[in-house]
Amino acid sequence: MLQVDSLVTDLMFQANAAIDQKTLIDGLGGEAALETKQLLDVDRLDPRAEMELSPSMPFRRRGERRLMIIDDQGTTPRKDPQSDPLIKTDLRPLKEALIAICQKLPIRLGRLFALGTWGDAVLVAREVRDLRAICMLPYALDPQVDVDGKRRQTPLSQKEFEAKLLAYEKRLEELDDQQILARLSGVSFERRGDVVVVDVLEADGTWDQRKSMMMEQQLAALDTFSLIPGAPSSAARKAEPQKPAARPAAAKPAAAKPAAAKPEPVKPEPKGPPLSAREVDGTVVLVFPAERFDLDVAAALGKRDWDQVVRGSDNLPGAMRDKIQRDGASWIAPLEFLSEVFVEGRPLTKAEFEKSAAQDNGVKSLEVHFPRFGDVVLFEVPGKGRFVTSLTKGAERALALVK
Repeated sequence: MLQVDSLVTDLMFQANAAIDQKTLIDGLGGEAALETKQLLDVDRLDPRAEMELSPSMPFRRRGERRLMIIDDQGTTPRKDPQSDPLIKTDLRPLKEALIAICQKLPIRLGRLFALGTWGDAVLVAREVRDLRAICMLPYALDPQVDVDGKRRQTPLSQKEFEAKLLAYEKRLEELDDQQILARLSGVSFERRGDVVVVDVLEADGTWDQRKSMMMEQQLAALDTFSLIPGAPSSAARKAEPQKPAARPAAAKPAAAKPAAAKPEPVKPEPKGPPLSAREVDGTVVLVFPAERFDLDVAAALGKRDWDQVVRGSDNLPGAMRDKIQRDGASWIAPLEFLSEVFVEGRPLTKAEFEKSAAQDNGVKSLEVHFPRFGDVVLFEVPGKGRFVTSLTKGAERALALVK
């Protein structure tokens, strides 16, 4: 019987890795270290069971094996994992053990996570690209996210879904190692010999699972997708610091005066109603109309790319624009479908929202994940609709902006 919150050391071996039983047991720490743990040979399961437990396709290639070491005594199960994101056990010894295993055995990718909950605490790989590949699995397997990483209101057709799976490998060519690692912020990264390690453990070894969401977003880098899958990412190149231009050589005395360069035409701003903004407790709050809010805008908000969010045509005072550039801003936007947000890595359903949402004077609210941005508060106001907001106090502070 597998217990929720059991700690899992997940090992994906390189293709055709030939390992005898003794070498495997020694590499896993010896028989004494395995006495209190369960070994689960994932490849003996029905593939549908793996999809429920922890999917690994299309990350794993033909010939690659997978073994899970499950420790149901390593931590105290939480009463309600959905409302408590903290694993309070010191996971540093398990991290070190995972690194040692990956160094001793022909393992392509090793992970440390808790059974039945979303996200990884530690990732160990031999290639930086594989760190990104495992974090792109939710994109590849989500039936409502298209090949460009944009969420649809309806599921993809079978043909569209298959085309996205084919594009998955090509997408991995769009960023090089340096571009992938340059996106990491607020997570730990190190090289240990021939492996690379990323983790979201606190200094005391505890694990806040909300940081796993941040790590996945940074490594997956859906916002850098190229128009043509596999082409070098233009978004990543724009973000890289530019080299200083070389000093021009002295002009020859007889050289003709070059013609003046034509100014580039000014690109018209996209159509759509203006957004408004108000100050709440000293913080600027951007209020989006439905036509001005999508996943691209959410990604820009997450990167604090205010020039992509606020247009010249928006009626915001200059002082407020300066404050946004200097201090940032919170935001609120309408939400049409509950499935656009996630709880524990799954699209939110109406039944789950009704069950889990807090209620205050008729207003329902719930902490959720918004793709490409991160943690937000979803709230529903009778007669007004549903909204998502980045305000830390959620519905209480945002409610006045939608009345």
